[in-house]
Amino acid sequence: MKGCICLDIDGTITSDPFHIPEEVLKCFETLYLRGWRFLFSTGRPFAFASKIFSTVSFPFYFSLQNGADLLQMPEKKLLSKNHLSASFIPELEKIYKGIDDDFLIYIGFEKGDFCYYRPHRFSLKMSEHLEVVQSIVSEPWVAVEEFSFSEKDSFPLIKGLGSKDQMEKLSERLKPFQEIHTTCIKDPLSTDGEYLNLITSAKATKGEVLKKVRKLMPEDAFFIAAGDDFNDVSMLQEADFAIVMRTAPKEIWAFGDLLAEPAKELGIIDALWKATGEKP
Repeated sequence: MKGCICLDIDGTITSDPFHIPEEVLKCFETLYLRGWRFLFSTGRPFAFASKIFSTVSFPFYFSLQNGADLLQMPEKKLLSKNHLSASFIPELEKIYKGIDDDFLIYIGFEKGDFCYYRPHRFSLKMSEHLEVVQSIVSEPWVAVEEFSFSEKDSFPLIKGLGSKDQMEKLSERLKPFQEIHTTCIKDPLSTDGEYLNLITSAKATKGEVLKKVRKLMPEDAFFIAAGDDFNDVSMLQEADFAIVMRTAPKEIWAFGDLLAEPAKELGIIDALWKATGEKP
């Protein structure tokens, strides 16, 4: 075994939320047969993320909701999880005052991937965006008047929604809370400039997942990572070689050893041949 290739999904290996291009899959299959293993790392929940990998023919590691859950596929074996405590919800309610829209709560892979939301707390513009999102994703959504969870409950991900300014404001308000990690990114399913604030346990990041997978590999395994957004930075920093997509925000380019062409141009293929030193 030569090493592990750790890949973000949306904007890195595909520009289509439902399919990985056939040429990209063939590249992955060839590299797997030559001794490379794969970790696919995404902010998506399992229900939405798994469908895009239905045609993958080899085993792989699967990091969900920004590192909250790590699975071994195709067995769906849960290797680790780092979730938020329900005790954080009241604090978040206070922090959210003055922000136009609301947040979503994901219950996690083990409990059916349900997404809980309060429709009456969203603006008309955001409600229209959520209708589009629900028509695309696979996880079941549950509308409630108010959130009501047991103190024993935990969540892999809480997702704030709003404008870029609002989500950056939320990030600032969340900085004092050391038990959480937060990342502000543009919504990959955005229809009109919507942004997300991804709130997870402080131990749930793509970089932490890479560290866990590294422990499962031989000591000399070489780690390559590729990503295109701020939630990929920790993974890029932990890798031995980092690929940044040209479509990434300019601030992220500095974290890459190689700048790859956009996902819609299948740029990850050439980048992986260069990073691995393999020949097509």
